[in-house]
Amino acid sequence: MKFAYLLLFTWFLTVSCNGGYSLKGTTDNFRDGARVFLKTQNTEGWVTFDSCDIIHGAFSMQGSADSSFVASLFIDAEAVVPIIIERGDITVDMSVNDVRISGTPLNDRLSLFIDEKNRLEYRMADIERWEASLILEGHTAASAASVVRDSIASVGDAMDAYVENFIKENYNTPLGPCVFRLLCGTLPYPLMTKQIERIFADAPPVFMNDFFVREFVAACEANERILNK
Repeated sequence: MKFAYLLLFTWFLTVSCNGGYSLKGTTDNFRDGARVFLKTQNTEGWVTFDSCDIIHGAFSMQGSADSSFVASLFIDAEAVVPIIIERGDITVDMSVNDVRISGTPLNDRLSLFIDEKNRLEYRMADIERWEASLILEGHTAASAASVVRDSIASVGDAMDAYVENFIKENYNTPLGPCVFRLLCGTLPYPLMTKQIERIFADAPPVFMNDFFVREFVAACEANERILNK
């Protein structure tokens, strides 16, 4: 038994010293026994590279991480949150209203990005509630829209600039493609917007060769061919 514990300790130490990741999470909104998966995407679809069960509201995984890369954390079949797999101790805290990933440099930066993005989205929601209240007070829809138009444009421009600049600042890290995926998730279908054209204009090969980016470009080109028929 002592020998078995020694082997287990040696394995954890080896993972930590050789570029491994350790992921520990807690949750109060998923049942015990639910399966947690870490997955990446390739031409075959989603591929699982690690998994475990939720036990007493907690879960943990360990593995090797020779380089940092983007993954997604799934609970059963539900994609919950993007995550950067990198060397170090990653912490995942999931509540009913929030998911926070922290503990390693890239995940900390991703969390800060999401916090600021959420702040801007809350500001936009406040403006939309203001518009609705104006209508309830007797304004026509056109009049209410006119009152809030500049505020909506200001927050929208701030959001676009923040996302765009963050991607550009992280062209050479997994955060660039990760946030690009989040941006594309807001589109009705793959299409080249002015913002995406600006992102691609300065992008280095390491960004453009990311699997998701390449798939997005191919989908945009296919859609354009269909529309131009």
